[in-house]
Amino acid sequence: MGEHSPSFVVCGDNPLVYQLAAQLVDRFADAVVTVVIPNRRGGYVPQLERLERVRVLCAERLDEETLRVAGVAEARALALVDQADVENFHAALRAYEINPDIRLVIRMFNTGLGFRIRTLFADCVVLSISEMAAPSFIAAALGEKALDYLRLGERTLYVTGPSGMPDGTVVCGLAESPSGDIRMLASTRSDSRALALAGRAPYLPNGRRRWLLRFRYLFRNNLIRLMLAMLTLVVLGCGLMVVFGNAWGDAVYETLLDAAGAAQPERDREPIFKVLQVGVVFIGLALTPVVTAMVVGGVLRAQLSEQIGPEPSDFNDHVVVAGLGNVGMRVLEQLCDLGVRVVGLDYDENARGIALARTLGVPVVIGQATWEDTLEAAGVSRARALVLVTSSDAVNLEAALLGQSYHQAHREDLQVVLRLSDDDLAQRVERSLGGSVLVRSVFQLAAEGFAAAMAERRVIATLSINGGTLMVAEVPVEAGSSLVGKPIRTAGLPVHTRVLALQPVVGAELEWQPDQETLLEAGNQLVVVSNRTGLDHLLEQSAGGDSARPGDDPVEPDPVVA
Repeated sequence: MGEHSPSFVVCGDNPLVYQLAAQLVDRFADAVVTVVIPNRRGGYVPQLERLERVRVLCAERLDEETLRVAGVAEARALALVDQADVENFHAALRAYEINPDIRLVIRMFNTGLGFRIRTLFADCVVLSISEMAAPSFIAAALGEKALDYLRLGERTLYVTGPSGMPDGTVVCGLAESPSGDIRMLASTRSDSRALALAGRAPYLPNGRRRWLLRFRYLFRNNLIRLMLAMLTLVVLGCGLMVVFGNAWGDAVYETLLDAAGAAQPERDREPIFKVLQVGVVFIGLALTPVVTAMVVGGVLRAQLSEQIGPEPSDFNDHVVVAGLGNVGMRVLEQLCDLGVRVVGLDYDENARGIALARTLGVPVVIGQATWEDTLEAAGVSRARALVLVTSSDAVNLEAALLGQSYHQAHREDLQVVLRLSDDDLAQRVERSLGGSVLVRSVFQLAAEGFAAAMAERRVIATLSINGGTLMVAEVPVEAGSSLVGKPIRTAGLPVHTRVLALQPVVGAELEWQPDQETLLEAGNQLVVVSNRTGLDHLLEQSAGGDSARPGDDPVEPDPVVA
């Protein structure tokens, strides 16, 4: 394989295959891309076949023979973009045996599994298209305040203005050089952008708030209010029996028997007593199904939620996320990390994101996004944005049109964002519906990140800021590197690189924003955010052997902007 004629292999069965192939042939003028698909029935196949320098192979199974025919032995990188995590991992193992030096880019929803399997390969990055697409939905929902977001393990890296950010989240200030490069500053101006790293705090209401939530739940539940009203009538009947001559003990005894339906006719008693007895009996009979409904409802609620969360009716200026599948789950997760109030909505009470919403204390409305009462229960009329990311294009379109009616009737600044799988349809719908509705294609959003991961070694994600790009990379400290025995602050050029996390050994937990005086050892791995200049320098520093120049510490000053 020549340096100037890279070859790539892409395997999968979804529109991301076409988007990724198009990105690669556009990025590399002389690249040859081999695409392996199971059949030619996909709607994206005609577009794929029209691309220049793209070879299409059909194979039902990614076995060793298929991978060899596709050219994996000589390829620079292999992308496995099918939606089956285990099958992608299996194909990666086969490809690694054929070509141990190949760059592997694997699509996985289970990023926990992906984080661990990377250690089995020399050069591997695991990406989730739902995580990669979520920032665009968030940016569209929040408007100008949202510039870019990136999920890194249990953290969210995002670019925004410095005002209002919690202490300890700012990584560095950002400035754009005349050449277009993004430079990282030691401090921030009040009007400048900043790079921040947000963690997630679990939803743990204190004791007072927990009791307040329970009291409000009891007060708002119609069945409980009905039961309390009936019990009040029973107590009133007991009091009237005392007024008409019964002793307290006898009155309570007879009232309880009557309410339980065990009353006996007493023909010799006064008419008023007979009226009270009949009334208490009927109230007791009506109370029985109410109590039964409360018990059954309580059991069902206990199965759906282990704690009482906030009520959607209390929310204003929040974001409603409809569809808590793969993409919706990531959108909800990152919005919570950024401190935005969220209400979830899904027709399936067993959706993947329900458990996460419960953990984060996010209220969830069970119902279809195309029903007006469901949207009203989620507070769409008071929301700042409605994000529609269900798996059905038809549901998303219908709900978007319904959301537009809320935009016109209730809140003019309501932003509707919907997901469509077809890129051409997405563009036409956005033009037709106007500025109040923004349309995003998940596969189109993910393609750029996959292409960057295939083209750049060690790069695991990118952040686009105006015309510049910051790259997030994993850089191992090799034996014999000039970084061994040096503090973290010496890693990279100050205005070009920032260390986000340190992994003491491969497979260990990441130490986020580590102490800058921590001494580096061979086998450490750094997670850094950098521009191209900084990453090239850091890769040279971290390499062992003759490529590293001992004592070559960065001397470029780190400017401080007041």
